[in-house]
Amino acid sequence: MAGAFWHAMLMAELAVAAAIAWPVNALIGGSFWALLALWLGAFVLLQPLLVLLAFTLSRAAARGAPGPLRARTVLVESIALLTAAFVMSTHRPGRMPHRGTPLSDAHTARTRRPPVLLVHGILCNGAIWGPLRRRLAAEGFDRVGVMDLEPLFADIEAHAVTVEQRLRAMQADSGGAPVVIVAHSMGGLVARAALRLIGPGVIGRIVTLGTPHHGTAIACRVPLVPTRQMCPNSLWLRQLNDEQEGALGVPVTTLYSREDTLVAPARSAELAGARVVPVDGLGHLGLAVSPRVLERVLEELRRD
Repeated sequence: MAGAFWHAMLMAELAVAAAIAWPVNALIGGSFWALLALWLGAFVLLQPLLVLLAFTLSRAAARGAPGPLRARTVLVESIALLTAAFVMSTHRPGRMPHRGTPLSDAHTARTRRPPVLLVHGILCNGAIWGPLRRRLAAEGFDRVGVMDLEPLFADIEAHAVTVEQRLRAMQADSGGAPVVIVAHSMGGLVARAALRLIGPGVIGRIVTLGTPHHGTAIACRVPLVPTRQMCPNSLWLRQLNDEQEGALGVPVTTLYSREDTLVAPARSAELAGARVVPVDGLGHLGLAVSPRVLERVLEELRRD
């Protein structure tokens, strides 16, 4: 379903770009190749406009000044947005199996890298994790699972049940080794909800990227079940934080960008009891694909 969303978005952007390029080319009397260049140029320029729009709307919803958003951040996020849109639009949903073979005993489990489960955020799918999967494989993490959270706009608790089942299966296939979760955006809340269901022991560590642990104001403007849950001070979010903040039960690291284009205020991603790592120069999607963020994720995973 997320793939269909991104496919439709790309088609809409290409149509808008064509609507801009056609009259401009007619006005200047350009050739077919000039039309093609104008069309592609307009399409590329739409990306920073979308990034700026998202940033402005998220800050306006939080009733705060837009704040600084550097040109470099806009460029990096635009590239991340365009790349993610193409990759996710071609992805087919379904369970993406983790690599590796069942381990025979706990000793073997202790001598290998821990199993890792990657959980994406709202409006995304497992394809967003391509860069991190390649980095994990190069680092020797051979038991990596990727979730596709379906249906797209389901309750976060429903997603947590699906993640819980996957975690138990991965732990069983890994000789009882606790599973590390790396999650982006809403996926971090899904991971914490799964922790509430399953408790420590199955989950060894959680690393969240741009997760609105205290909600984001723009979510209040979208009338969907999971966005309402991510609205600041929603009953669901208050209950989750009342139960877990300062008493998480497992090591948690939360990485967030001060220039996040969707989470506002950005410090909503901070969480009491967690290791908090702020970064600069990245938007919301950029957090899931930035090489320096992925290197920090690997640092956290090496702790296990």
